[in-house]
Amino acid sequence: MNKKISMFYTICGSKKSAEMLAIKLIKSDKAICINIIKNVESFYMERKKVKKAKELILLIKTMNSKKDISEFIKKNHSYKIPFITKINTKGVNQDYLNWANSKV
Repeated sequence: MNKKISMFYTICGSKKSAEMLAIKLIKSDKAICINIIKNVESFYMERKKVKKAKELILLIKTMNSKKDISEFIKKNHSYKIPFITKINTKGVNQDYLNWANSKV
């Protein structure tokens, strides 16, 4: 039976923490593939001041549930309160789905 692929989005504050989280996700069979996008500038409000931070985006491809991935990220993330969201995926190409299903 073919499982569906889900994609999750989170951010990390350093290359080291992004790579560590990616490796943990892969080694724990929580993810099939993770893309790390560098040089992202984030702006946010803290104590009535606009703050700016350099971060990295992790796009996590998985066949695990939102609950499973969210709990794993919360437990292994360097941020006290990480941003985690599921990106709706539709129409993933069949060749990729076949490859991903061969990994589980």
